[in-house]
Amino acid sequence: MLMRIWGARGSIPTPMTTEDLRERLKAALTQSQGLDLSDPAAIERHIDRLPAHVNTVASGNTSCVELRVNNQLFILDMGSGIKGLGEAMMSNGFSGDMHIFISHMHLDHIEGYPFFVPAYIAENHVHFYSPREDLGKRLSMFMDAPYFPVDLDYQAAKKSFHTLSIDEEQTIEGVSVRLLELDHPGKAFAYRFSFGGKVLVYASDGEYPTMDHGSTAKYEDFFRDADVLIFDAMYTYEDAVTSKMHWGHSTARAGAELAWRAGVKQLILTHHDPISPAQELWARITDAENHLRYRMTRDGHTSEAPPVEVMLATEGLTLEL
Repeated sequence: MLMRIWGARGSIPTPMTTEDLRERLKAALTQSQGLDLSDPAAIERHIDRLPAHVNTVASGNTSCVELRVNNQLFILDMGSGIKGLGEAMMSNGFSGDMHIFISHMHLDHIEGYPFFVPAYIAENHVHFYSPREDLGKRLSMFMDAPYFPVDLDYQAAKKSFHTLSIDEEQTIEGVSVRLLELDHPGKAFAYRFSFGGKVLVYASDGEYPTMDHGSTAKYEDFFRDADVLIFDAMYTYEDAVTSKMHWGHSTARAGAELAWRAGVKQLILTHHDPISPAQELWARITDAENHLRYRMTRDGHTSEAPPVEVMLATEGLTLEL
């Protein structure tokens, strides 16, 4: 399996502002005393040593993940990030079938599809997957006038809509796929992909209001032994338990706890809050790691490194499972 993130922002695309850029430039220059600006290699090393919230843009685009597995292209959600994915596909001469799995129909998870160029190419075949039986109707309504200048039928690619069963494991192009309903307004669904002994779980847009084992057992089972868990960590713990309860999103701390219980190897925090500054987003990693250290101490583990590697979803992040 090869995974690449094309969008990890929640709710609405959030491009960097001029103010953000200026603050980062000031931070980079402040830490550049003694730097030989005539040496390109020295400049590169300086940039690499800067804090992640200075030298990395987490994500401006909303949810979209590319998954290459068993020589097939799987796409997880169609947020604004799918536009960049489509452009890359066209540049690489893509032609053929693609399989799009939709967590739910909220705008930030489908808004990029009208700009997905491969869907306009007659030689291509777009397969859509969802537990929703009326997915085609919903997508057609989204592209109807007056909301978009061309409708769904204008796209020349062949389109097939597949209704998935929540209660059954299914095989799609040789890949095992399971679904689980998440706690989110209007219902959202997590996907578990298994192939060749490797497992990736995509669990965006879910809330875990109580963390006792009885309440989380179904999630622990679904996440069990995943190589990668892409997990909604939109809010800080403090916001999640006060002003944003029942908003349908989770925290880095909850992700760390569930990953610990389920034996997950890599936890990727995603669906970033559009109002959170970059430094706060990167602090999500520290929050998750601190929770894992607490669990290690409580459970008597002696190793120094937590068994779960925590990462922040950033556009372009690529992992081979």
